[in-house]
Amino acid sequence: MIKPIKELGQNFLRNHEAISKIVSLLNIAENDNIIEIGPGEGVLTYEILKSPKNFKLTSIDVDDRVAEILAKIEDPRFKFKLANILKESEIFKQDNYKILGAIPYNITSPIFHLIVEQDNLPSKVVLVIQKEVAEKITDPKKESYLSNYLKYFFDLKYEFTISRNDFYPAPKVDSAVVTFIKKENVSEIDKKKFSNFLHKTFRSPRKKINKVFSKEVLQTCSIDENLRPENLSQAEIIKLYQME
Repeated sequence: MIKPIKELGQNFLRNHEAISKIVSLLNIAENDNIIEIGPGEGVLTYEILKSPKNFKLTSIDVDDRVAEILAKIEDPRFKFKLANILKESEIFKQDNYKILGAIPYNITSPIFHLIVEQDNLPSKVVLVIQKEVAEKITDPKKESYLSNYLKYFFDLKYEFTISRNDFYPAPKVDSAVVTFIKKENVSEIDKKKFSNFLHKTFRSPRKKINKVFSKEVLQTCSIDENLRPENLSQAEIIKLYQME
């Protein structure tokens, strides 16, 4: 065990049932390349390595104390890298890879962007994140900048809730597990331009979209000018983006 460091956003999962369910969502297959973000004490790491399949697991953490704990693992399928995941790029340049992690709340959005911005997207992502954020990106009745950005590339699913009491130390809010499944045959898009467009669209999500787009553009796209950005479907968002 290691003492959690608040500045690193460390809250260690203690619920063994949740740990097993999280790893099962990876659907580990032969020859998978798995990237684990922030292994901490290694509870998910050890659970992954219970699989008899032939795969490779790379766990990345910025905390050198984690390196000492995971150095005890003697499994040829496993390696640990002491690094800041937000500054990594080479690790994503591999085929058939998946991502798993119970990530610090304070870097959730940067990690989402890091995942999407890769030229080679992961086939599956399983993340433990703040429950409120999980609801925000998966609720089809209340879309946002982030939900649209992610959903262009992935199918998102809210899997289950994890109580704050299942962590040490207990955070102030509950967590949730969300899965991302890469969409096939997605049209190429300028990710930076699309991100800027979404920022513009959702800058004032409670205001009607006629405050953002002209009447002519909305009529061309057959979109009700009295809608709010959060009420737009992704198909409507893409229509508006294509008019830019």
